[in-house]
Amino acid sequence: PDPRDNAIFLVQSGTSMSTPHIAGIAALFKQLHPSWSPMAIKSALMTSASDVLDVTTEAGRIFRQGAGHVRPNLAINPGVVFDSGIDDWLGFLCGVGNRNAPDCATLRIDPSDLNLASIAIGDMAGIQTVKRRLTNVSGNPVTFNATLSGLPGFSAVVNPSSLSLAAGQTKEVAITFTRTSASFNEFDGGQLSWSDGQRTARIPVVLRPIALAAPAEVTASYAVKFGYSGAFTAVGRGLVPSAVTNGTVTDDPSDGACSLNTPNAVLTTVTVPAGTTHARFALFDADVKPGSDLDLCVFHIGTKVGESLTATATETVNLVDPAPGVYTVVVQGWGVVGSSPFKLHSWLLGNAAAANMVVTAPAAASIGQSGAITLSTSGLTPGTRYLGAVAYSGTPGLPTATLVRIDS
Repeated sequence: PDPRDNAIFLVQSGTSMSTPHIAGIAALFKQLHPSWSPMAIKSALMTSASDVLDVTTEAGRIFRQGAGHVRPNLAINPGVVFDSGIDDWLGFLCGVGNRNAPDCATLRIDPSDLNLASIAIGDMAGIQTVKRRLTNVSGNPVTFNATLSGLPGFSAVVNPSSLSLAAGQTKEVAITFTRTSASFNEFDGGQLSWSDGQRTARIPVVLRPIALAAPAEVTASYAVKFGYSGAFTAVGRGLVPSAVTNGTVTDDPSDGACSLNTPNAVLTTVTVPAGTTHARFALFDADVKPGSDLDLCVFHIGTKVGESLTATATETVNLVDPAPGVYTVVVQGWGVVGSSPFKLHSWLLGNAAAANMVVTAPAAASIGQSGAITLSTSGLTPGTRYLGAVAYSGTPGLPTATLVRIDS
C-alpha cells in the first residue's frame, strides 16, 4: 500500500499523543537515574523544555503550552530539580481541604507552596510569598542565579537570588510577589529561570490578583486579606429566617434524574421577588427518616437552574441574583424505604440589613494586610436557621458578598 495512506500513518496532536511520548521518556529516565523520584523526572523534563510556538510571558499561552516542548537530551542533566514526596502531597491535600486527618496540623501547606516546577496563584491578595526547594543533581557544586521575565503589573523578589549548592544538596528559596498595577481577577504570566552559566532551569509562573481574599460562607466572625490600599466598607444583609415547607416524599422507583416529572417527587412553588440577591433551598438529614437519600432540583420557566445530588438527604441549591418569578423546587425520594418526611427550607435574601446582625469592619484596606470582620447577633429565635451576607465595596473587583449561615 501507499505509505502516504493515512490508514497507516496519521498525524495527531493533543494530550492523547503527548502522554505516551512523555511516559516513554520518563521510563528511559528512570533507567538512567534509578534514584530519581517520579517528581524529580517530571521536574527535569519541565525545566529543560522550550517554547512551543508562542511567546510565553502571556498567561493564556502559558496555560496552553505548560512548561513547553520536551527536550530529553537537555533534561538528562538539568542541574537542579524540584522534588516532592508523600508528605508534600498529603500537606497539599490538607491545604485544599480534601483531607482532614490529625497529621494535617503539621503537614498542611498553602497549595501554592507544593514543590512543583511551576508557580500558580489563583487568589493572590496583594502580596504573597511562595516557597520552593531546589536539589542539585548535577554531581558537582553549582551556583544558580535567578532571573524573572514577564509578569507585567507585579514586582518580585527572590531570596536568595543566588543559590550555591553542594552535590546532592537541597535548599529552600522564597519568592515574594507584589501586585503593582495588574488587573484584578485576571491572570498574568511569566517565567522564573535558574542558570549556572551552562544550564538553565525554567519554570512557568501565573498569578491572578484579587482585591479581597474572603471566605464564601461563614458561621461567625472571620478575617479577610486585602489586595489593595484604599477605602473599604462591609455591610450586612439580613439575617433572614428560613421559610419551612413540611412534606412527605415517597421513593422514586426509577432512580432517574431529578426533574419536574420525577415519579413520586414533591413539587413546591416559591415566588422570588425582584431585588433578591441570594436564594437558597435546602434539606437536612435531621428532618428525614434515618438513612434516606433525598435529592433536590430547582426549575424556573421550565429550565433547571440548580440541583443537589449527594448520597444523603442534606442538599443545598444556591442561586445568586436570581431573576424574579415563580420557581419550582423538586424534592426527589431517590433512596427511601417507603416514604420519608422532610422539611424544605427556603431563604430569599435581599439588600437590606436587619436589626439582628451588626457588622463591624475596618474603614480602610492596606495591601497584603488582614482585617477582622466582626459579626454580632441578637434577637434570634431558637431552633431557627438564618441566612445573611456581608457585602463589600471600596474598589472595583471586590467579591460580591460572604454568606452568613447561623442556626440559632
